[in-house]
Parts: sequence; C-alpha cells; structure tokens
Amino acid sequence: MSVPLPWLIIFFGRFFGKKKKPPAPQAQTFRRRLFRLPRSLSITTEGKWFIAVLFLIGIAAINTGNNLLYLVLATLLSLIIVSGIMSESTLRGVKVRRTLPSQVYRDMPLIVRLNIENRKRLFPSFSFLVKELPSPGLKADAAYVVKLGPSGKAVKTARYTFGKRGRQTLPGLKVTTRFPFSLFLKGKEELTEDSVLVFPSIKPMKDISILARHGGDERPYAGKGDGSQLYGLRDYTLEDDSRFIHWKSAARNSRLLVKEFEREREKKVVIVFDNYSAADDAAFEKAVDEAASMASHYMDRGCSVGLKTFSDDIMPRAGYGQLQTILRALALIEPAGSQGAIRVTAVGS
Repeated sequence: MSVPLPWLIIFFGRFFGKKKKPPAPQAQTFRRRLFRLPRSLSITTEGKWFIAVLFLIGIAAINTGNNLLYLVLATLLSLIIVSGIMSESTLRGVKVRRTLPSQVYRDMPLIVRLNIENRKRLFPSFSFLVKELPSPGLKADAAYVVKLGPSGKAVKTARYTFGKRGRQTLPGLKVTTRFPFSLFLKGKEELTEDSVLVFPSIKPMKDISILARHGGDERPYAGKGDGSQLYGLRDYTLEDDSRFIHWKSAARNSRLLVKEFEREREKKVVIVFDNYSAADDAAFEKAVDEAASMASHYMDRGCSVGLKTFSDDIMPRAGYGQLQTILRALALIEPAGSQGAIRVTAVGS
C-alpha cells in the first residue's frame, strides 16, 4: 500500500515546486536531516515502459473482460510489489563510512576509501551504488557493489576532486539500487559528515634561482661546516672518517691528511603575497596557487621558506612541517578589505 506514496511526492514536487536559490551547505545539511524521507524513489526508463504496458493491459482487460488479461495484469502488479520488497531488503542494514587522505589539494584527483558493511545477519545485499551527496565544488565517482553477504564487509575506492580550497564539509553518502528488475531507483542517505581542509593547487615551476634574481647569494661563510667547498687540510686522527682522507697529499707528503669543508650560507626565501580583494575571484585563486607552488618549489630545493601576507607573518623555516603550515594558511586566506594589485613575489636572502 505504501508503494504509490513516493510517486505522488515526486509528481507534486516536480510540477508544483518552485526553483529557489540553493541554501548554504550548513542549512542544506540541517534541512536534509530534518525533512528527509527514509527512502527516495524514482522511475527508470525501463520502469516507465513497464508502467505504460501495464496501463495498456489494464485498459484492454476492462474493455474486453478477458480473465487472462486480468491474470497478466495481476502478475505485473505483483512484480512491482516484489521489486519494492527486494530493493528494501538490499538497502536495509547497509552502512557506509569514508576514509579521506591526510592531504587534499584543489583540482587534484584523490582516492577515497569507502568502508561498506552489511549489518543484516540473514540476508545479503545485491547490486547497489554508493556515491557522495551533492556538495559545492566536489566531483565524486560512485562505487559499485555486486553482492555483500550477511554481516559482510567490503572496501571500495572512489576518485574525488575538490574544486574549491579551504574548509569543506562532506554531508554524507547515498546508497542506491535498481535491484531486482531495474524498474525503480530506490535510495537512502547515510549522513556521515566529514570536514576536510583543501590546500591550494600546486603546479610545476621552472627551475629559476630566486636567490640570484633578488640579490641573495650562496657564498660560504668563513668557517668550517658540512658544505661542499674545500676549507683546508689537517692531520688525520682516529676519530675522522677515512672517506675524507686527501690521498694525493698523503702520497706526496708521506702523512695522512683529512679534508675540511666550508659552512655554506643558509638559503632563505620569503613568499610575499599582497592579498588585496579583487572583482575577479579567479585572479585571486590563481595568485593563491602561485604562492603555494613557490613555497613547495623552494622547500624542495632545501630553502627555509616563510610567508608574509596582510594577515599572516610566518618566519622562514625548513622542513615538511613548515610547508604544511604555509599551505594551511594559504588554504584559509581571504581577500583583504581594500582593493589593489594582487602580487606574489619571492624574496631571497
């Protein structure tokens, strides 16, 4: 008796509903939790043909009074009831959780693990799809499961691509099935919220020495250290590494001498980002990506990298943690209140 109810809801919603501006993600999630139906139902192309044939046979049975046509009509109607029962059995008890990677970059595809569990003890689930609920700036592929046995678990992977940087909230996942006759598409929502910080896009840069362009140099300090330039020679001791013995001098002077190296100047780069507000959001996002690409580029070259904006002043440091700090600041950065020329420069010392 409950089968026609979703059809009436879909019919009145499509023909009498008004198109409104999509609400904010938080409000949309709240409304979805408050007003969501336990199941969604839509008619597939095959289902529309099936219903059309069903009506034709029903009209013919009424006009002719043929008992055989009534029997065929009853059989077709019973298939709809069987379809509803079996699709409900497939969806019931299916739980899905996602596992996101630790680093997420804008416009860079990533692999997300979907942990699927069938909590029914007696009945399996057949032929269903798991896909992310619509979210602004997100493109996500669906994962397909052929069969999941009673109390069974499965791990599927799906490719996600975030088109916006910053803090993004994933509202949940949707499980849909056409099982068993592909007449209807029935689904249910798993509202498992996850928050992820999307870093700016990092793009390859040309290998240009920023230190030479901005007055910095790589001249060594006047002192001993772990550099690559030869500082001098001294007598070998038992505490020295034999790899640094200067064999030519040892052969010439008949005594063992060891090489000492000069201490190189530390390379520092500060990314200066004038994050003025602009009418074109694409220009601002391009500048953010450029700043992130610079930071990653010079960090890979062994430089101590810092960031200076109107809201942040990160001192130059080396290491992976410093790069994460800079990318986190750039992921959350917003345009300044005043308008001006957006510029990204790198200053070396």
